[in-house]
Amino acid sequence: MLIVFLLCVLPSEARKRRSITISRDYSSVTVNEDSTVSFCYCGPGRRVSVQSDLLYADEDTAHYSDRTRRIKMRLESDGCFHATTRAVSPETYTYCFRVDGKRKPDPQNSDTAWQKMHKWNVVNVGGNAHADLYRKPERQGEVIRTTWYSSKEGLNRRVNIYLPSEVSHQPSEGVRFPVLYLIHGINGYEGSWTERGRATHILENMVAEGLCEPMILVMPDVNFGVHEDRPSYHTLWNSIFNYPRLSHDHDIDLGLTDLIQMVDSTYPISEKHYIAGLSDGARIAANTVNLCPGYFDAIGMFSPVVHKAQMPKDSTMVYIYTGRKDLFHPNAKRFNKRLEKAQLPHSYTESIGGHTWRNWRSYLVDFLKNL
Repeated sequence: MLIVFLLCVLPSEARKRRSITISRDYSSVTVNEDSTVSFCYCGPGRRVSVQSDLLYADEDTAHYSDRTRRIKMRLESDGCFHATTRAVSPETYTYCFRVDGKRKPDPQNSDTAWQKMHKWNVVNVGGNAHADLYRKPERQGEVIRTTWYSSKEGLNRRVNIYLPSEVSHQPSEGVRFPVLYLIHGINGYEGSWTERGRATHILENMVAEGLCEPMILVMPDVNFGVHEDRPSYHTLWNSIFNYPRLSHDHDIDLGLTDLIQMVDSTYPISEKHYIAGLSDGARIAANTVNLCPGYFDAIGMFSPVVHKAQMPKDSTMVYIYTGRKDLFHPNAKRFNKRLEKAQLPHSYTESIGGHTWRNWRSYLVDFLKNL
């Protein structure tokens, strides 16, 4: 009976000690000086691991941006689970915890990003010129989450609009700003460019370093099957299954012309207008340029899924970026040759890697410098 009593009491005492640990504040993720990353989880659970894209040793040559691995976390004397990675290259990464087989976002880290129907936490490892631009800036503008009415579709679509601090905090009458429309990929949503893309961080840090001028960012939801009451991020499989419908649905492109009219009439927009899109978003961006002849000064195509139908009909400057390991690399090369043959103004840049946010963030930096 004594043994049975001890077996019942000791686990409860252990849980009591764990509850004391769980209730206190702690640092759940730490970037160390040697570029390793330490994770800590203080919560209920018996088997805990961390799942992250930073555990991929060969991320530079990965085809896709969502490849992850797991490492086990060890329960230590403080009552928390710990794990430290190998040294990783400077970049922005995503992670989550796996507790007893179930995924669990880090409750201590408010920096999150949605990807494929799941919420991930974000950690930035600095150390080079690009990764340092992804960090949270000292001076921040305002991101307005609002909607616009797409008349062709007969519904309201969501859009995130970033206003530089010069507009949101210190508005000056008569001062106007360039506008950049950023279009997400096939399974993204209006928050993709701020969360995974770090677009506002990149812009604000570049402005602070004198690498580009302040501008307004417009980041709409251009997904198919949009719901007015909830975000429309999809699984990759669901997006691919519906791609034929999306690629022939020009209502989304026409809806963006309504958005442009709304933005022009609401915010202090100058005569400089730009647009960029990643993956299938490059196709939508190109269609929008052709629907608004003479409006856009430049278009950025990041890992583009574009065809002959998206050839520009005016002299808009085209910037093409593609990774040599990208699934759509041949597509980008063919489009570049069409531009060369048509003698249209354009720039073509190849990089290492594939269809990844690591590349798209880097492409955005270069695109802003060119502007």
